[in-house]
Amino acid sequence: MPANSTGWFWHCLARETGRIGHLYSPGAQRGPFPWFPFALDNGAFSCWDRHANIFDFDKWNSIEPKWQRMIEWAGLGVQTPRWAIVPDVPGNAEATLERWGKYVQRVHDCEINAAIAVQDGMTAEQVKALRPGPVVVCVGGTDEFKWGTLQQWTANFPRVHVLRVNQPDKLNFLESLGVESCDGTGWNRGNRKQTKGVEEWARNKPTPTQSHIWRWCCRSEDKQDELFSN
Repeated sequence: MPANSTGWFWHCLARETGRIGHLYSPGAQRGPFPWFPFALDNGAFSCWDRHANIFDFDKWNSIEPKWQRMIEWAGLGVQTPRWAIVPDVPGNAEATLERWGKYVQRVHDCEINAAIAVQDGMTAEQVKALRPGPVVVCVGGTDEFKWGTLQQWTANFPRVHVLRVNQPDKLNFLESLGVESCDGTGWNRGNRKQTKGVEEWARNKPTPTQSHIWRWCCRSEDKQDELFSN
């Protein structure tokens, strides 16, 4: 999922390979487009100073209304997002678990699958104990934690997404572990090696299909029926 990238190149690659989607940040949502499966980020990462491990709560307070509007936009749309990351505190496992209880119902109210962004120190047992539990585990935190614990998450949860992946040589490795998807902002920032790498990966095992367009059309009709019935 090349985050927030919807240029012509990505439209073509998505339709020709069936291997490309979107991860939208609050305020950057667009479309939706039936050939792009998409998921929703929450914007919390932009509030985190990774080097000092400090979270800017004032900045989050300014982002939260945009996150809420994005969730509502997706919930009212004709194309269902794959999941939405419940607001977290990057680098802080305890605060992230607390925020799960505070925000998860907002995601459920919009009939969207809830995902948790796991952080340094968090264990599979802690995530399994959450009620309600997440449908998707997004592996985040520091690079050391993410890559050092990745197999723990794929061994314990059927749906795993990896955050902040911009290295083409990681894609086949993630796929071999059963990782469902990954995202990154670097795929379309001018580094031709990155863009070429993801294109080669997508075209190596193309799975173009019309089924996702059919699902989009079906939900569109359901939404229309709901509107007319009301």
